Amino acid sequence: MFMRGLGAVVVLALAGCGSNAPPRECEGLPAEQCGTPLGSALVVDTDWLEAHLGDPDVQLVDTRASGYEASRIPGAIHLRPGDLATMVDGVPSQVAPPIQAQPVLRAMGLRNDVIAVVYGGPPEYDPARTVWTLRYYGHGDVRYLDGGYAAWAAADGALDAGPPNVEPTEYTIVGVDENVRVTGDWVLSQLGDDPFDMPAIQLVDARTEAEYDSGGIPTARSVNWTRNLDAGLLRPEADLEVLYDGMDPLRTTVTYCVSGWRGSFAWLTLTALGYEDVRLYDGSWNEWGNGEFPVEQ
Repeated sequence: MFMRGLGAVVVLALAGCGSNAPPRECEGLPAEQCGTPLGSALVVDTDWLEAHLGDPDVQLVDTRASGYEASRIPGAIHLRPGDLATMVDGVPSQVAPPIQAQPVLRAMGLRNDVIAVVYGGPPEYDPARTVWTLRYYGHGDVRYLDGGYAAWAAADGALDAGPPNVEPTEYTIVGVDENVRVTGDWVLSQLGDDPFDMPAIQLVDARTEAEYDSGGIPTARSVNWTRNLDAGLLRPEADLEVLYDGMDPLRTTVTYCVSGWRGSFAWLTLTALGYEDVRLYDGSWNEWGNGEFPVEQ
């Protein structure tokens, strides 16, 4: 068993963002024109959505557990994030394989070659998980609406209601992006045998502080996923840089929680901040805490 504090290595955070290529209209534009204070096209705000509402190249995905028929953003299709999850080798809540996910995406009406803008309500990790999942399935341009449905309604955005007119599609998952997902065995291989050596990766534990204190993956840094938010909105870039001070945007970063859902919000935040290589440990503590893996306390 590892003890926290042994061989801790602090890496000074680099200023600015990494070299993630911003999709489509954000390329070459100043940050304030990208629809988010973080300057990343991964996250858009209500002003951006208002300007693009009704755009045939933009498709909205509502991930709320309830309320979709009562009130939704016009044109939104509905997805239950759990429909894209499954049990793998006894570990629950893993991302579903394409053969299981593709019929779900077709039935809900998702189209290829659109900007998929995902929104939801509390908990905010549901839409974040969906963004990560669609990125894993290789959807070219997926974005997160900061503040979700509540922010849109508060801004007096247009709303629709009633039974939707769902048109199934022939959505195709061409391939998965294994660069955004890792396994427990892979994480273990990157930690190394000597706790005094710097591991090949940096880990972010998105669970609560109490969960972290009860045991975690060796060398992981505790950043409760809720600390990325203020009243349902992502905190300003300067605040997030302080929150993650000491981390290196150029190193491979792995986020995790218990089931991979809260860790998805950490993945979203760090990716939007410009970290070059952020990956989600999908099995998270459900796998690591119940397997033959080292635990740090």
